[in-house]
Amino acid sequence: MAHNRRAALLIGAALLLPAAALTAAMPLTLSPPTGKYCTPIAFRDRIVGVGYQAVVRAAPGCTRPVKVRKENALSGSVIGQPNVIPVGQVMRVWLFTHRLTYTLDDRTWRRLGVR
Repeated sequence: MAHNRRAALLIGAALLLPAAALTAAMPLTLSPPTGKYCTPIAFRDRIVGVGYQAVVRAAPGCTRPVKVRKENALSGSVIGQPNVIPVGQVMRVWLFTHRLTYTLDDRTWRRLGVR
């Protein structure tokens, strides 16, 4: 049993050495996000038989505005112009056959899940 434990330790050390050498050669530096906008969060507020009202705002700790838009869930077409929500403010939007999407860089749009 001691032999198996020693073998496991040697294998673990052999696997960790390349990672330790790599991090020593290249120190880990975290760069700030480069996007123009922050990630939003959305919550259901009022619910009616055919849809609901969502409250959208910037995630806690964000220092940039949020950019969201409504899309038709059936056809995928964009409805209206995207909304930019400043930090500290909220937007209320009715969603019936719609879904919300957001962008961080004005190029890629991602689906925003409503909680």
